[in-house]
Amino acid sequence: MKATPIAWLFYFRHMKIALVINPKAGTIRSKDALIQAFGKKASELLPLDEFRIFPTQHAGHATILAKQCAENGFDICIAAGGDGTMNEVACGLTGSQTALGIVPLGSGNGLARHLKISLDPVTAFTQMLLGTSQQMDVGLVNGRKFFLASGIGFEGVVSHRFAGKTKRGFLQYILSSAETFFQFKPIKVTGLADGTRLSSTVFTLTMANGSEYGNGAIISPGSQVDDGLLQLIRIRPFPVWSSITIFFRLMTGNLEGSQYFDSLGFKRLRIDSDISLKGHIDGEPVEFGQFIETEIIPKGIWVRHP
Repeated sequence: MKATPIAWLFYFRHMKIALVINPKAGTIRSKDALIQAFGKKASELLPLDEFRIFPTQHAGHATILAKQCAENGFDICIAAGGDGTMNEVACGLTGSQTALGIVPLGSGNGLARHLKISLDPVTAFTQMLLGTSQQMDVGLVNGRKFFLASGIGFEGVVSHRFAGKTKRGFLQYILSSAETFFQFKPIKVTGLADGTRLSSTVFTLTMANGSEYGNGAIISPGSQVDDGLLQLIRIRPFPVWSSITIFFRLMTGNLEGSQYFDSLGFKRLRIDSDISLKGHIDGEPVEFGQFIETEIIPKGIWVRHP
């Protein structure tokens, strides 16, 4: 039987909902109009005094706001922004009972896509209110949390180049990749994954919790966010003429069929290199140094999904 608005109001009347929004995220110019749309939708389902909106003011502010929401007993804290905003909010909620919600406003929106959240902001907001919560694993790389993926090699260099672009979006990411491709040299790494020794030359190396990079690029088709494992995805060096095939497999979720692809489930990982490793955490560029230590926090956060 379809629930009536009154029934939903009864269900939510004891819940506290917060929305942390990055005013600079995405291409939607009128964030004020969007916030008004969220408020109108919330008023259809929630008592207005149970819904709060918190705009971010600087880098790291979303984590502070999310921690405050968890401490003040909010049931759901929705991150409205890109993958960086999602990561900041999720960092503030890890270990708490407050569930992470996502309204994707960025260019990649990888975790939202993995969780089948709508890319339409108002529809996604509604899904967060009327959806369900599940526990999700959290990755930890050199002491920093990630929720979708972290990586080094080609993807790490591209993330640094992309961060320097004045424009965002999928086309800019493709441009950054193309600019990097003919200059990039594969890297040599050694490591230990749950006791298994690794030694390899890699084009790119991903520690994946979810399946996507973002923009529909599926780097780890077998990843599940609640299986207690991270996936180590290795793409070995390949000839130039194979790049189109690999890109097509990436965008269609068929990388597992490539001879240059392999994966390994793990809980703890150590990677060493003779060079300083450029990488990313949920798409945000980082300098890792010459080693990476990664582990999983099983069921470390609650997350909303449709």
